[in-house]
Amino acid sequence: MKKQLILFALAGFTIGGFAQSTSNSVLVRLDTTTLKASECEWIIKSLVKNDPALTQELGRSLPQFIFGAIEKGKLRAFDPITNELIPAKKIRTWQMPSDSIMSYDDQGNSKIVVIQRQRQSDRIDQIRISHDWNLDVATGKLQSVIKWVELREKIYTAMGGFLGYTAMCRIYY
Repeated sequence: MKKQLILFALAGFTIGGFAQSTSNSVLVRLDTTTLKASECEWIIKSLVKNDPALTQELGRSLPQFIFGAIEKGKLRAFDPITNELIPAKKIRTWQMPSDSIMSYDDQGNSKIVVIQRQRQSDRIDQIRISHDWNLDVATGKLQSVIKWVELREKIYTAMGGFLGYTAMCRIYY
């Protein structure tokens, strides 16, 4: 009797535990797509079609548009390694090195000045998008649901040799 009760309870938990039991949507695939930032001007043009107030954004690259949205507080960026929220005003200086230089005034007095490097949006060459492909069983349609977008920038050696790409920030949806 005890075994039957445990088996019945286990079967009840198993049936109720399926994540996709209440919807007609089935997860087909987790996917990551990488876009070249230079080939994404169509995204800005489609934004203008959807919202004519964005006509001032024409001619800007997608990384410039995303940086502007982060700085204005419309998007929230996170560090891709620590998942820490990046302050909107520090998006261009986040994890960037700073240099100390000796500065002289008109009287010849010297003082050390710290110069913070800023990230340039033209170094953002790639945009990585992570999304789920879901199949709606009732209609037979595939839907893509974006999970996050990453801005990827080029990395160079001290001598100027190209090493590869690194994720600069991640934007969750």
